[in-house]
Formats: sequence, C-alpha cells, structure tokens
Amino acid sequence: MFCNIPRMLGMPLLAAMLFQAPAWGQDVSARLEQLREFSYLATGGTLAELQKLKPQVGQWPQRDQATYFSVLSKVTRSADRAASLQAVAEEERIGRQLDDESIIANSLLDRSYLFSALDDREAASKNLEMARQLADQTSDFALQAKVILTVGQDEIRQGNGRKGLEYIDRAVALADKSGQPLAQFMALRARAYALNGLAGGSQEALKSIDVLKAKAALIPLDGPMIRARYAEWEIAESAGQVARARDALNDVVAWLQKHRMDEDVPELQVTLADMSLKSQDYREALALSQESKKAALATGNTEMAEISQFNEGIALIYLGQLDVGREAIEAVNIEMMDADALSEYARALEYVGLKELALQVYARARRKALDASTAQSQIQKKEREDEELLRQNGENSKELRNQSKLRLAWSVAAALAAAALLAVAFLYRKLRAANVKLKHSDSLAE
Repeated sequence: MFCNIPRMLGMPLLAAMLFQAPAWGQDVSARLEQLREFSYLATGGTLAELQKLKPQVGQWPQRDQATYFSVLSKVTRSADRAASLQAVAEEERIGRQLDDESIIANSLLDRSYLFSALDDREAASKNLEMARQLADQTSDFALQAKVILTVGQDEIRQGNGRKGLEYIDRAVALADKSGQPLAQFMALRARAYALNGLAGGSQEALKSIDVLKAKAALIPLDGPMIRARYAEWEIAESAGQVARARDALNDVVAWLQKHRMDEDVPELQVTLADMSLKSQDYREALALSQESKKAALATGNTEMAEISQFNEGIALIYLGQLDVGREAIEAVNIEMMDADALSEYARALEYVGLKELALQVYARARRKALDASTAQSQIQKKEREDEELLRQNGENSKELRNQSKLRLAWSVAAALAAAALLAVAFLYRKLRAANVKLKHSDSLAE
C-alpha cells in the first residue's frame, strides 16, 4: 500500500467532531480511539488536536497517556521522526512504570513501524520480534493479532505472499478471540489486501470486503466504514470491476469533502476521471477534471493541476472540442506524463481522425514505457547486488547498507534523470506509491 502524501483537514470541523461529546475525563479512552481512526485519514489535523491536548495528558490515567503517545508517534512518523521516537520512548516508559507488558510490546511495535519508515529493516525486524515475544506472554489477544499481522505483512513485502497470508489468518483468529471489533476490522482488512496480492485472489478478496464492511458497520466510530470502502475501491479496480470501484471511490471522496479533509481530494478525483475516461463517460470525466484542477490549484498542488488539465483536454477531444482539448493538453508539461497518459492522448487523436499525429504520440508513449522499464530493471538489479553484499558481510551490515544506499542513489539518479518528472506524475496518477491510502504511509496492521 503504502510513500507519504500528508493529509491535512479542516480544523474547525475536526475539533467540533471530537469535542461535541462530554468532557475528556468522562471517556478518554474512546476519544483516543476516535483520534486514532482520524489519524488514518487526516494526519495533520490529528496532530494539531494532539498538540492542543498535550497540557491535559498528565491528568489522565497512565494507560490513556500511553495511548496518546502511541497515536502521537504514528502521526509524526513521516514528518518529524525525532518527535515520533520521543513519543515511543514515553509510551515505553509508562509501560515499564506500570509493569504492563502489553504497553511495552505496543511501544516496541510502534518503534518497529518507525524504523520501517526510516528504511532500517534490521532495526524494524529486531523490534518486531521483541514485540512478538513479549505479546505472546500476555493474554492480550488484540495486541497479539496486531503483532502477527505486522509479521505477515513483512513476509508479503519480502515476496512471501502465501506465508504472509498464513500469519494474517492466524491474526484473524486471534482478533476474533479478543472480541474487539476494531481488532477484527484491522485483521479482516489486512486479509483482504493479502488475498488481493495473490495470483487469482481478487474475487476472494472482494468477498472479504463484504465481511469487512459488515464489521465496520458495527463499530461506533467515524472512519472504519470509509476505510473499508477505500479498500473496496482498490481491490475492485484490480479485479476489473470498474463500476464497483468507481462507486466505492465516489463514497470516499464524498466523505472526505463532507469532513473537509480536502488534501487528497484532487488526487482521488483524478483517479475518478481516469475511470470515467475508460468507461467513455466523457462529460463526467470533464467535470471531475475541472473540479480536481480547481482544488489542486487552491492547495498549491501544481503537478496535480497539470494532470487534471491533461485529462480535461482528453475529455474535450472526445466531446468534439478538438482545438480546445489539444490546447489544454499542449499547455501542460507533456514530458511529465507517463506512457499510459500518452497512449490515452494518442487514442483520442486517433478517434477524431488525426492518425499521423496519433502515431507520433504512440511512439513517444513506447519510449516512455521503455525508459521506465529500463530504470526499474536497474533498480532491481542494484537492490539484489546490495542484498548479496549485506549477506556476505553481516558483521558490517549497517555500514554497508549506508554505502549501498549512496551507490543506489547515484545509480537511480543517473538512470532516471530523463524520467524524473515522469516518476512524479506516475506517483500522483496511480496514488499507489504515495500511502495515498488513506492510510496510505501507515501499516495496515495499525
């Protein structure tokens, strides 16, 4: 799932939603759970609320303080890693002060997430294993499920899909044993993604989504259902069920707009416009592209504004406004468009009878695809070489990893110099490289 596009949200609305209920002292735990849910959807807004609450934290029960620092670590993980590490340390300190193995194990898991974000796989694995050993000594089945989910996802990231699914199935059983709906939701969602990653697993993953939505409906928090719909969009799209994917994504966008969580809306609207173009619903594609361009410009997202304008031009060409459409496309930086986008432009030109120009654009698309394929092959080759060096020199693994990253950086810079803008556009168009998963930098197990 998931690089990291920050998710800011309208602060007045978030504050109102969080503070309409009675005073914090009456239900601190439940409100912290709501904050954790919002952290998947609105990292920046949640951080701002946590900062407002900081003066009150010392008055809360210590277990709630530990939860506060766990959520704080999560929302600062990408933007302020020193603050994230400090929050984890506070969480662990409280756990040790209370001699609470569940809190200590969760702090180790949070530390593992942080090291994973830092791309320090050795430290991440070490903390994950310590969290696993400690969690196994407790009767906290929800925590055990969370740890085992993370182990399974780690296996999947290493290419061991079947083994990862086995761990996740164990986590589902543990979550059921816990009786906690949020733990069950977390496990079911991870299982749906794991199934979708297996060859031929999309249909079973879609069946899992129905179970996931039923579970989300039982949780009295604002967030799980839309996170389920987000997963449904991604899985349905990969299964080729465009109508279902489009319906789910429309719900996600509407929910975000309703809650004024606007930072991701332009990217999601671009994806909706892409779906509309594929479905030949050109008027809808035009409306979405114009709306996403306006929203992107309002947030200063110039790259997304250009991609939106490109889609706007495609829709205009299909709607018979050839000159206006081509003018819109030629006004953007065409070099930042990926091979799929250029092929889309070529098809539109071919559709209106400009076959010679279409052939020229098709040729550019093929060159783009070849450049991207070559660059990816070089990256994978270099990664294999670096991993072999690390295996052969275990005693100096940390130093070698730093050196290999430097070599890889120079290699990638050389290989991708001509395609740098393409890469940026690709990230925005596909929303995959950024955990524009509404969760998108977050682990699915969190």
